[in-house]
Amino acid sequence: MEPVLEVKNLTKIFKRGGQEDLAAVKNVSFCLYPGEILGIVGESGSGKSTAARMITRLIKADSGRILLRQEDITEVRGKRLRQIYQRIQMVFQSPAASFDPRRTLGDGIGEGLRNSGISRQEARRQVRELLLRCGLKEEFAGRYPHEVSGGQCQRAAIARALAMQPEILICDEATSALDVTVQRQIVELLTQLRKEQKMACLFICHDLALVQNFCDRVLVMYEGKIVEEGTPDEVIMQPKTEYTRTLVEAVL
Repeated sequence: MEPVLEVKNLTKIFKRGGQEDLAAVKNVSFCLYPGEILGIVGESGSGKSTAARMITRLIKADSGRILLRQEDITEVRGKRLRQIYQRIQMVFQSPAASFDPRRTLGDGIGEGLRNSGISRQEARRQVRELLLRCGLKEEFAGRYPHEVSGGQCQRAAIARALAMQPEILICDEATSALDVTVQRQIVELLTQLRKEQKMACLFICHDLALVQNFCDRVLVMYEGKIVEEGTPDEVIMQPKTEYTRTLVEAVL
């Protein structure tokens, strides 16, 4: 099976003025396959989110290549980059911060649809359908981000991402700010959507128990590098590196 996403030797170095430069991501390589849920775990500062932001082109890679369906998208710009954004969507840790507080959730979810040329009436219809698919009633389209709970806002953020019918959904600590019950609901929703749309998911998380129950494979990052990979059971039950063993022992 051909990967939907292939990352080759991705590197990002942050310049810090008079201080020593920080190599946030160092020669990271991995593949993501259609319909797969791939977990990336590691402590804060390990490079997980930086890698995700390079893949989505929110920040520029210093070196390496990003291939989407074998097309090199590392340097694409302009109209082609906007088309790439439709195929790779991202859900962030703080959903309320990713919505414009002056606009309703329905406006935020429907913006990408309207920008793609769909009429306002059709966009409103699709927004209602997306909300229902994500477990929210239609009236949430008229609510503002501050008027809903964290879990409800995260469902709306997922609805906004799904509006573009992406091939890849990147969840960057998308459940970490939610309580356990809402976490489970969001994971069940993502599992259902994976089955319905054959969508691949890159799931960045620090919760090993959640990753073990949800992901098909897992990568462990430490100081900007991938230090271990395998199935969740392999990595958690039989860790090969001291760092992974430390991560596992911290949650036992």
